[in-house]
Amino acid sequence: MAIQISAFGTLNEEEVKKITITDETGCSVSVLTLGAVIQSFIVPVGEEKRNIVFSSPSLEGYIDDPSYKGQCVAPYANRIAFGRFVLDGKEYTLEKNNGENNLHSGSANLGQKIWNILFQTENSVVLNTEHRDMEGGFPGNIGVTVAYLLEKGRLTISYTMQSDRKCVVNPTNHSYFNLKGDGSSIFDHRVQISADRAVMVSDSLIPTDVVPVCGTDFDFTSFHSIGERRDGKYDHCYVFNAERKAVVECDGLRLTVNTDRPAIQLYTGEFNPVTDSDWPHTGPFCALALETSEYPDAVNRKDFPSPVLDAGAIFKSRTSYTVEVMR
Repeated sequence: MAIQISAFGTLNEEEVKKITITDETGCSVSVLTLGAVIQSFIVPVGEEKRNIVFSSPSLEGYIDDPSYKGQCVAPYANRIAFGRFVLDGKEYTLEKNNGENNLHSGSANLGQKIWNILFQTENSVVLNTEHRDMEGGFPGNIGVTVAYLLEKGRLTISYTMQSDRKCVVNPTNHSYFNLKGDGSSIFDHRVQISADRAVMVSDSLIPTDVVPVCGTDFDFTSFHSIGERRDGKYDHCYVFNAERKAVVECDGLRLTVNTDRPAIQLYTGEFNPVTDSDWPHTGPFCALALETSEYPDAVNRKDFPSPVLDAGAIFKSRTSYTVEVMR
């Protein structure tokens, strides 16, 4: 096991660093101080070294990135309808950066901020930053800490958040995965999600209702390939059952996501841009995102689990991504 820190470029005269952790299996994960981005997740498959996340070889690929690839999105991931919500009788107005809605916190997104390295060990690194009160319209000076731990092919991300006033929080990691490691279509990736219900959405991707998935094109309670239904187009939130697990299989690899969050957003990358990458192929459907989170627009829905964090209270959450070579 080893950790290495190197320069990855400069943004606004501040150096962006890359932290690379290598575990005992030969897996390695690189994390940037820009946005706490997962820049690579390399898995040994026989003699091959396969990067299974959508990535860019240069800093420019992460600045104002419309696909949010690899970012720690915070303080609030996913969409908030009409860029507004009410907390304790006060209305908060947010930026509308996705039609009439707020997406991934707008300009307040910590995925575009340079984080600090708090400390590191031989197989982990801890980064921290702060969201300033009313930045982007969101209340609270919110301290955010994210820890990345890599051991035996499992990457565990631990989130901690604390605010000086009541606020709303919903962090996620926005990595995109392609288990073939080349960016070619993910239509052949087989997915299983331990979720009996999914959140249906309007044309602007705002929740309408929560429905059982049994017998529908949204049913991933057993394995289905991405491309066999809906032309592979998914940008939907799945409500976990007690197991809280998602599994993806393709080309000899299995990725298992475990979490304590109530839901997961499956996004198959319909609008991913063609961009510079270590992969030979990029663009729409080159990779899929598995964003563990609250339900979309939960700030405006009393029937959804609450994303409210009281002043002084501590939010903690953990999500792990385990990669295995299938036998």
